[in-house]
Amino acid sequence: MNLTIYKNALRNGLMNPFSLIVNCAVPLVLTIFGGNIGFGPMDIGRHFFLTAMMIMWGAFVMSKSVQSDKQDGVLIRILAGPVTMRGYLVQNFFAALTPMVILSLVLGVLNLILYDWGFVFSVGIVLCYILLSATSIGLAFVWSCFFKDKEASTAGVSILLTATAAVGGLFLPLAILPTPLFYFGALFPAHWASRAIDELLVYGTMTNMYWLGILAMGLFTIAFILFGGKRRLV
Repeated sequence: MNLTIYKNALRNGLMNPFSLIVNCAVPLVLTIFGGNIGFGPMDIGRHFFLTAMMIMWGAFVMSKSVQSDKQDGVLIRILAGPVTMRGYLVQNFFAALTPMVILSLVLGVLNLILYDWGFVFSVGIVLCYILLSATSIGLAFVWSCFFKDKEASTAGVSILLTATAAVGGLFLPLAILPTPLFYFGALFPAHWASRAIDELLVYGTMTNMYWLGILAMGLFTIAFILFGGKRRLV
């Protein structure tokens, strides 16, 4: 299999200076100093939610190669060859996901060492981070369908990610959100990531509700990839 697209997308993502901040510095700081982060009486483990929010950002940064290829006309030339849109997106997907998986594993090991969360909890949080990364990358592909200009796409996604993190419980706890916002937030992957993290924090293990959150993020990812695989991305 020719992995040229994968290699180029991975290199482009890692060469973005912003990716070093959101994919390395901030998550590490949040994890190492997580015990001092909180929002009052419901602040237990709050750094996990903030880290998840940064993972959403990091996944978008790593997937910006698609937007760049579209704006520069590279995508049209690629698809003129023996490459399907689905194949192009799959290679970009795994190129963006690879560093996010590595980051999630590193954060899981750090949490296992620094905090008394236990092995099952650490595995659960790593899996949650990876699925949130995957669905965020898929969302970035869908987002690219609606913008030709990279700057407009970046500005728009800033609003999108902030709004979904807010109603999804990554910024403020789900328990304090008004009921309409709680149910509205369920339309976005961030909500299910929050539900999964909540279950881990409360029960310390992977409950049925935790797996429901993982399943929901997996289904979002598949739906986003299928939608982005249409020719309308061009």
